[in-house]
Amino acid sequence: MTFDIVALCREQPGPEATISAMLAAGPELRVNTVEHADLVQLYHDDGRLLVTTEGARLVQVPGEARRLLGIDAEVPHPVWWVESRAPGHDPEAEAVARRFTRALLARTGGMSWSNR
Repeated sequence: MTFDIVALCREQPGPEATISAMLAAGPELRVNTVEHADLVQLYHDDGRLLVTTEGARLVQVPGEARRLLGIDAEVPHPVWWVESRAPGHDPEAEAVARRFTRALLARTGGMSWSNR
């Protein structure tokens, strides 16, 4: 099972915020982009895929992020949804995904949700 974490950003995460968050996740990590799918992947030097992050999506419907995530917490509105996934069996991958999300939210404001 994958580790899933969602950044619910108050401000749209532009390229500067995203690159800064990737560097905070691990400056030694290799980056790959999948343009047609709007994905960014972070790899360990040994070739292991650590995190796949989807491009930001604007959630404009009030309460939709809360409904989709099944949470009771108040969510900013509107919100930019940035979802990241890491292999569930790799603790280093989860840590990288958490660092990326924390750094992104430090630049954009908002909150996060994860499946554990």
